[in-house]
Amino acid sequence: MQGKRILVIAIRTIGDLVLVTPVLRLLKQRVPASYLAVLADGLSAEVLRHNPHVDRITVIDRTLMRKLRPWQRVREEWKILRNLRDERFDTVVDLFSGPRSALWAWLSGARDRYSEDYRQRLRGFLYNHPVTVTRDGTHLVEQKLQIVAPLVGAVERTDAWLELVVTREEEDRARHILSTRGVTAPKVVGLVPSAGLSFRRWPVDRFARVADRLVDRYGVKIVLFSSADEEEIAICRHVTQSMTHKTVDLAGMLTLRELMACLRECDLVISNDTGPMHIAVGLNKPRVVALYGAANTIHYAPWGSTAVMITKGTPEEAYWRAVDYERDYHAHLLRISPEDVLARIEELPLGW
Repeated sequence: MQGKRILVIAIRTIGDLVLVTPVLRLLKQRVPASYLAVLADGLSAEVLRHNPHVDRITVIDRTLMRKLRPWQRVREEWKILRNLRDERFDTVVDLFSGPRSALWAWLSGARDRYSEDYRQRLRGFLYNHPVTVTRDGTHLVEQKLQIVAPLVGAVERTDAWLELVVTREEEDRARHILSTRGVTAPKVVGLVPSAGLSFRRWPVDRFARVADRLVDRYGVKIVLFSSADEEEIAICRHVTQSMTHKTVDLAGMLTLRELMACLRECDLVISNDTGPMHIAVGLNKPRVVALYGAANTIHYAPWGSTAVMITKGTPEEAYWRAVDYERDYHAHLLRISPEDVLARIEELPLGW
């Protein structure tokens, strides 16, 4: 029997795309899908490049779309939709159920359309296979596996590993970037002191204190990473200026694929709750220490055996409907001390 032609709609951020990689593999292998395409947003789509289970990635750049005039936006979206219809998908899986993606799922022409049951918000009626999803106390990976359960069946947690691919050429490029800046020795520690939302940022001076102590104790090389956002670059610069020891500051200098490859060259990554942290976990190579406030400690916890989460929050405080993110999340984050982080690092099997 010929396999299904499946379109997965995943128009979300970098971290979300990392966390849905188990879904893509399971759809390809268990359905099976003879052809699996993903519709993703702008830069986030880059994390799926070279994924062996994805036959095609179609990109909709929402940042660019917002800059267009209405008639230009309609023209560009119609062009993408027409290309999707030409693919003749028989199945659409909409993983994040937004108003736009629900409409696109319906207009794709696919006979079967799966997503979370949002019929109370009307757009849910655009899916003919709405799935009830349990959110409270459930990680995002597990939520998305519930959506595809009618297609792939029950999935054990051990079968839902993250999967990111860095090519040999990208590895060589990362080593070149690092070596030209003097990072040639083992014991490389990557810091991600920024985050898209300010209340997810652990204080800069604490990152600096932890980094200096690691240099003193283990002789590590410190490498700083961030996006090209000016505020995030400034945060990394502040960490460098606050440290006694020298760092290699790559903030804003790397493409997303270069960032992925450079993170893979690290032995340890210390990060706020942000997309690059999930990338580091998905690479399954560096050990990752992730710093969390309260609300995301269940839904968006690091998903993988290479990561540990440090938080002062409790499971009872991890329900997004009941938490004031900006107030409660940051208050819990501030309770994490440099000594907490250093003590946890000492417990990791780093071989230092």
